Amino acid sequence: MNPNKEIHDRNHLSAIRLAGRFLLPFREDQFGADADWRLAGRWLIVWGLLIGILYAAVFRMTWRFFGEYQYIRFVPAACVLAIDLAFGGYRLLAAFISVVARPQTGTLTLPGVLAVVLIALVKYAMLLSIPTGVARSMESGEWSDWLTRFGILYPQAIYRPLVLMPLWGRWAMTLALSIGRCAPESSSRLRDMAAGVRLPLIMTYWLLGAALTVLYSSGAPHSVARGTVIALLVMVAAYATSFILARRHGGQTEVTVGATGLVSEIAFLALYLSISSRIYWY
Repeated sequence: MNPNKEIHDRNHLSAIRLAGRFLLPFREDQFGADADWRLAGRWLIVWGLLIGILYAAVFRMTWRFFGEYQYIRFVPAACVLAIDLAFGGYRLLAAFISVVARPQTGTLTLPGVLAVVLIALVKYAMLLSIPTGVARSMESGEWSDWLTRFGILYPQAIYRPLVLMPLWGRWAMTLALSIGRCAPESSSRLRDMAAGVRLPLIMTYWLLGAALTVLYSSGAPHSVARGTVIALLVMVAAYATSFILARRHGGQTEVTVGATGLVSEIAFLALYLSISSRIYWY
């Protein structure tokens, strides 16, 4: 076996693990070489996809077990929100609180509590508003038949934004790493991650995310443009947020990068839900 390839694969495995440590509420271990942290930024969007699949699976299981009331899925939305706030999106929420409340100690201030409540209410309302959709409509025809051939890769309409939301949030974090410079007080791991991402890679990831968004947001051929618009506006929201926060904090920090991810998630949900009734019949 080629020793160089073995080292390369081992570095990528370490980078995947480090990216998970950066995103999820694990211990703040700084293990891994600098080269591994440089590669970690490239795996954030993959973790976003995995988190989205987890959200969709939790929603499906709780929906089947608890059902719904008056066509409203209270418990499934609450379970996804709980996992998002406590696990998948915890780092993003904590970063947003730091931006809004700027706590000087470890205690949560009143503005921080209000920020948590506001984000929780907004996300819960959006999760409750996700349409069930239909597998076939009068306007879809053969288009729907062609898409259903993807099987599990083309889930029901209600699960698609659950997959896309964390994906776009982590892509926005990758974009933020490349905007401007790192602040003087930023962590060493953030500097290494920022040094390892380049614009061609970021735009390649955006194209992949946009393609998946178009696929998941197109109930008929003439609605393809709507998915493209969603992807473009999420990019604008992510760029504007990261630029403004970087100017405010004197450069990028883990706080600005995480807050950019949360804002982009909410921006995606708002855009998706605003046009969902035109994509799906429900």
